[in-house]
Amino acid sequence: MSRGLMVLAVVGALGALFLFGLLRGEPDRDIASARLGKRLPDFELPVHARFRTDYGSTFEFESEALGRPLVVNFWATWCIPCRDEAPVLQAAWRRYGDRLTILGIQTQDPGRVAGGLEFIDEFGLTFPNLIDERSRVSIDWGLFGVPETYFLRADGTLAYKHTGIVNEAVLDERIGELLQ
Repeated sequence: MSRGLMVLAVVGALGALFLFGLLRGEPDRDIASARLGKRLPDFELPVHARFRTDYGSTFEFESEALGRPLVVNFWATWCIPCRDEAPVLQAAWRRYGDRLTILGIQTQDPGRVAGGLEFIDEFGLTFPNLIDERSRVSIDWGLFGVPETYFLRADGTLAYKHTGIVNEAVLDERIGELLQ
């Protein structure tokens, strides 16, 4: 009997924790990054085939050589919230692309490069997208999960990190701050 009560208590506690997670509100949130105000690690990643004509076969990120603001969005093909924000990022690219760069990075998605191209085509993405097959950059940058969006100043320092779906209001506010 005591074992049955113990199992019931554990299941009840886990159920309560699950319910709390569902009811706590929007998952989008500000999570402070220890890297705010600092440069992020440099990297070199392959460019998705769709963008190679304009950007070459690899993209080299050097924080000291930015020269203009940069918005970096980490996404994956299996990520439902990433699908919600893809059109919003594309619209921001159309609005601000002459004053900053938006960069997509497919990560936490091993073996899904073809699926990544399907994702890009589905949403008509025209901003450059890279492939982080081994999630090396997402680890180096301190990613919690996808989607996450990083806003870097022209000097290469991190101004803001957004965890969860980035919406038009957040993009406009943070990009406005970068362009001041």
